[in-house]
Amino acid sequence: MTVIKGVAARVPEALEAAGAEDVPPGGALTAAIRRAVLDEFRTRAEFAGHLAEIDALLWSRTGVSRETVEGVLTRHLRELRLLRVTVPEESDRFVVTEGEGDAFELLSPAYVDELTGKVILAGQLRRVAGSAGMHMGEEA
Repeated sequence: MTVIKGVAARVPEALEAAGAEDVPPGGALTAAIRRAVLDEFRTRAEFAGHLAEIDALLWSRTGVSRETVEGVLTRHLRELRLLRVTVPEESDRFVVTEGEGDAFELLSPAYVDELTGKVILAGQLRRVAGSAGMHMGEEA
């Protein structure tokens, strides 16, 4: 719904930029609408990326409690349909940065766009020995 509202708001501007008069031919109208839709998706992707970076930074800070982070940004992530992934169930969502062992310690969550399924920001994991951390698919 948010995307459609953004597109509808940009159509007149896109029509003007395309040089269209009162009632543009089908091709000009289609091109203008397509340009507006693509611009809206780029804007959303940029904003989602920034929000994910801010959330990840707060999440990984030692002086900030998880409850504070979740209280501050979780609602915004939900509204944007961004998923904060704290369970390393899919390896393409996380980068293993260092360490040795069979378990993982979550350094920062991964963020996935629920609309597209694409990873916006990969999470970071550290390998740890034995049962000191979580294993793939285990809740954080």
